[in-house]
Amino acid sequence: MQSRVSVEEIRDRICQDIVNRVIPPGSRLLESSLCKRWGVSRTPVREALRLLESEGFVTLAKNRGFVVTTITFADMEHLYAILVELDGLAGSLATPNIAKDAKMLEYMERLHGEMEACRDRMDIEGFIERNVKFHACIFNACGNPWLVDALKNLHLHTNRFIVKALYIPQRIVKSVKEHAAVLACLKREDAGGVKKKLALHFSNSLSDLRNELTNKR
Repeated sequence: MQSRVSVEEIRDRICQDIVNRVIPPGSRLLESSLCKRWGVSRTPVREALRLLESEGFVTLAKNRGFVVTTITFADMEHLYAILVELDGLAGSLATPNIAKDAKMLEYMERLHGEMEACRDRMDIEGFIERNVKFHACIFNACGNPWLVDALKNLHLHTNRFIVKALYIPQRIVKSVKEHAAVLACLKREDAGGVKKKLALHFSNSLSDLRNELTNKR
């Protein structure tokens, strides 16, 4: 009997494994193994892989089948250049919606408190989980579905690299402060401030990562 798992579910679960590096860059994705994993035929698995290919997570390599794409620092520079602009735009659009939503502000404050706790015990994985939720709160509240879809994809790709950034000395400490600055602007409904603080956050993250990689050469 075939499993009822959907193409979207298969895509989402493979994507998370790629983002979390459970499936490392360069790995082959064997359709037969994926079919066995979810108890489905090749058709939904192939459709899921095609979706991931269209989003840049896998590529179809000659004589190898689907392979997880690599992501380089040059890729990160391109991605962050976009994030600085689009996250800032989403933040400015979302500000009035979040500022008037007491429950959302409370939730984001709780997330930030948990990020501080993760910082104190150097729980990188826990921090990344809260970081993803914090940023999702902002762009999901922007009211522009096209912008939301674009940022969901961009953040998934940057999350494949963010773990390296957070192991840089003091990066997690700076990140907590930067998120606090964004939250403060949201509370006082300062859309311009949110835009600037988000841009600064991504610029600082990329700059610290660039410096760290340069010093190791």
